[in-house]
Amino acid sequence: MPHRLRVPVCKPAPPPADLPPEEGGGRPIALSIWRGARRLCPRCGVGMIMEGYLGIRAACPHCGERLGHIRADDGPAYFTVLVAGHVVVPLTLAAEQAWHPPLEVQMVVALSGLGLLIWRLLPRMKGAVLGLMWAHGLKGDEVQGDVERHG
Repeated sequence: MPHRLRVPVCKPAPPPADLPPEEGGGRPIALSIWRGARRLCPRCGVGMIMEGYLGIRAACPHCGERLGHIRADDGPAYFTVLVAGHVVVPLTLAAEQAWHPPLEVQMVVALSGLGLLIWRLLPRMKGAVLGLMWAHGLKGDEVQGDVERHG
């Protein structure tokens, strides 16, 4: 049986000195979304926030910002399907009008393209939603409406 290489678990590095201190409400929303869409930490823009395909790291490996407690739930999937559908459907309709391909060919090409687009977009959408939630200080467990009945 081959020996497994043991990798020591490291603590996150301390925040770099050039990061501005966080004031209440001073998190840039657009920049946080952009950094999240690139799967980078919404605070420092350097550390990778994704672990595997859709897993979120507990903390940024560069600045130590805690991110693992943020729950994006169904938001990334909804936005991914929204964007992918708005790309694939017009292209499929344009192909139908221009070339009149057989239905089987059109379905195979459209569904393959849709699957590929969703596969590539989903982690980026999850990062963008995580960046938006981080910028607003949300965790994903907030309750709207009647607090007595929900919690």
